[in-house]
Amino acid sequence: DFFKPDHTVEYPTVDGKLSQVCYYQALEDVYSRFCEKLEATSDQEEAENKNKTNLAADEKNENSAKMYTATSHDYFVFHAPYNKLVQKSYGRLFFMDARKRFEKTGEKDVEGIDAEWLGKPLEETYTDKGLEGALKKLSAADYKQRLEDANMASKRVGNTYTASV
Repeated sequence: DFFKPDHTVEYPTVDGKLSQVCYYQALEDVYSRFCEKLEATSDQEEAENKNKTNLAADEKNENSAKMYTATSHDYFVFHAPYNKLVQKSYGRLFFMDARKRFEKTGEKDVEGIDAEWLGKPLEETYTDKGLEGALKKLSAADYKQRLEDANMASKRVGNTYTASV
C-alpha cells in the first residue's frame, strides 16, 4: 500500500484509500469464516446435546439458529495502524452481521442500516461516507466497551503504520 519508487525523494508513495479497503477486505474475510466456524460448531454441539437427551428432532428453524455477532465476545483486539481505522472496522463487523441477517430473513431495516446499503455489493460500500457515519454511530457504545482499552496505546502514540520500518 506504500512504496518508495524514487529513492531521491524523502517520503514514500502512499495509497491510503487502497490500504483501508485492503484492511476491510481482510477483516471481513476472516470475520466471515470465523463466524461460520463458530456457528457450525454451535450447531454440532446442539445436535449432539439433543441426541444425548433423546429429545425429539424438531425441524430446525433457520431464523432461530444461533448467530455469532460482533457483540458475542467481551473484548476484541485489532491490528491498529491508526485508531480511526479500528473504529471504522469494528463498525464494518456490525455491517457484516446486518448483511447476514438481511440475507437470511429479507428484513429491510436491520439494526438501523438501510436496505439500500445491505443490498449493495461490498466493493461499493467501502468508501461510502454515509454508511461509515451510520456504522460508527451504531457501534460506538460497543466499541467503547469491547475495544477502547485495547486501543489505548494507539490513541496516545498515534499512527504507527511504519513503526516496524
